Amino acid sequence: VTSIGETAFSNCSSLQSVIIPASVTSIGNRAFYGCSSLTSVAIPASVTSMEMYAFFNCSSLKSVIIQEGVTSIGSWAFSGCKSLTDITIPESVKSIGGYAFSGCEALKSVTIQEGVTSIGYDAFYECSSLQSVTIPSSVTSIEDKAFSGCSSLTSVAIPASVTSME
Repeated sequence: VTSIGETAFSNCSSLQSVIIPASVTSIGNRAFYGCSSLTSVAIPASVTSMEMYAFFNCSSLKSVIIQEGVTSIGSWAFSGCKSLTDITIPESVKSIGGYAFSGCEALKSVTIQEGVTSIGYDAFYECSSLQSVTIPSSVTSIEDKAFSGCSSLTSVAIPASVTSME
């Protein structure tokens, strides 16, 4: 298996766990959309792209491990994952898509490692429990409302490398 296709497991509401083999290089649009019982997932280093809505509304998803190798996180990829508490974006990721983590109400901590250059519009919109964000100096663009509605956010250090913040 080299890819998990579009809507492959969409709305499999009883699916609790998934092991993505190291042979997979892409996770398609809406691949795990609405898998409301899914609790954890590890994205292997072989995966280079995660398309839009890949894990959208996986409301029980508590743990996501993104291995070094993924280059982009698609728009809405983890939006609505209401049980997710923390996320580390590895340095291989260059861009975080719009609304990628929006509505992740339990998300408290985000670590974005050196290498990421852009944070998409509304990427962390309405992450109401988000308290801390680490933004590396590799980031040059933070799009419109990236952290809008993050009512628990107490401090953010914007590096000098950011040339565009809408």
